[in-house]
Amino acid sequence: MQDENGFYSPLQYQPQWFWLGLVMVLLVGLWYAAIFLWGRKKAPARQNAPAHQGPHLERLRSECLQAIDATAEDADAGRLPERDAHQKLSFLVREFAGTAKGLPLTSMTLEELRRHEYNGLAAGIAGIYPSEFAPQPTHTVQESAEAARQVVRAWN
Repeated sequence: MQDENGFYSPLQYQPQWFWLGLVMVLLVGLWYAAIFLWGRKKAPARQNAPAHQGPHLERLRSECLQAIDATAEDADAGRLPERDAHQKLSFLVREFAGTAKGLPLTSMTLEELRRHEYNGLAAGIAGIYPSEFAPQPTHTVQESAEAARQVVRAWN
């Protein structure tokens, strides 16, 4: 519509377009909220379970000691290379402690074990490390097996 000076006033949008745009923005916002809230995987409930005690720990200890003995026998018989035997002994001790504590101790470094105050385990693993990683083993498999047995027996 033209005014008395001959200018046309700006055209007005109908109010339903404003409300439609507002609803669309709200729907997009709800969509993102739904993705972020319901799409997340929930972390498993942390249980601060104490270390396994009693018969369970004794059964674990017995199984680990048997595995250590079997590893030492396989290495002595030549069925298992010396370096592999040292690595397996280290893994067996870590696996035993990790199962007893309910923690992933098989993937922790020596420094992490010490930081978490698993000093006995760290000391035992440190005794096996030189033979595990050196070009020539510094200890026999029997010596490493005895170090592993001591860690397992001392665990509580």
